[in-house]
Amino acid sequence: MGWYDWFSSFYDSSLEALYADARAAAADGLSLSSAERVLDLPVGTGQSLGPLLERLDPSATVVGVDLSAGMVDKARARAERSGWGSRVELVVGDVHTVEVEGYDRLHVFLGMTAFPRHEEAFERLWAGLAPGGRAAVVDVYAEKPGFQGKMVNLVARADITRRAWEPLERLAEGFERVALPPNPKYGGELWLATGRKPS
Repeated sequence: MGWYDWFSSFYDSSLEALYADARAAAADGLSLSSAERVLDLPVGTGQSLGPLLERLDPSATVVGVDLSAGMVDKARARAERSGWGSRVELVVGDVHTVEVEGYDRLHVFLGMTAFPRHEEAFERLWAGLAPGGRAAVVDVYAEKPGFQGKMVNLVARADITRRAWEPLERLAEGFERVALPPNPKYGGELWLATGRKPS
């Protein structure tokens, strides 16, 4: 993950403001007031931790996982600056092998277009979600990316032509997908998908 370790050095200055509203929308979509344990994967530099924790009971925790040690280091520094203490657990791990059980909310922000085997990855995350738990997925889609979309694919090592909401749509009850407010910098449509695991 050398690229993302390097990317972590300017990730926040490049993208934090751009996605702030979408991160809040994703946190709202998880109905967090009754949640006890949230999995945030990929956690990146921890940009979603604040919106998630603001909506959680003080006794609830967020587990953030990322394959990039550089990203996790930035997330850990954010958590320390913010005084979140034991409310946040941060782990360097691969979505295909890391422990992903024992949580009741799943938050996947800009991961589904970057995971090498995204459908397999999502099915594994879903298997670890408690029955009745909710998931929120945010990502970008462009059927035929233009120049900006191609740049997003290059910089993020992503594939925004994926219909990356479909694994959630196939598995969830109460599935919804909405377009979030547009911005040319996204390189395509930014969307939020939510759904609940059957009890």
